[in-house]
Amino acid sequence: MRAPGGVINISGVYEKDEWETDLSYARRIAQYDFTERLRIWAAEQGIKMNARVRIPINVVEKYTQATGDDLAGILERIDREHGMQ
Repeated sequence: MRAPGGVINISGVYEKDEWETDLSYARRIAQYDFTERLRIWAAEQGIKMNARVRIPINVVEKYTQATGDDLAGILERIDREHGMQ
């Protein structure tokens, strides 16, 4: 999703793909939003990370401890809301 000049284009991120179920769409958006919040927090904390690589687990753990924002909990709630649990 790169636009000319290397700028990331996220305009299609929030659009539901035709093959996606409501559950898969909700999970994808939750994961994207969580990752964005985590990367912003990490930058504010001075934690250096490449924007295009996997986030180290120790950074995820520090973020979860500091903010209480937990992706597993969010995904469990989404699954419950869609009748998956």
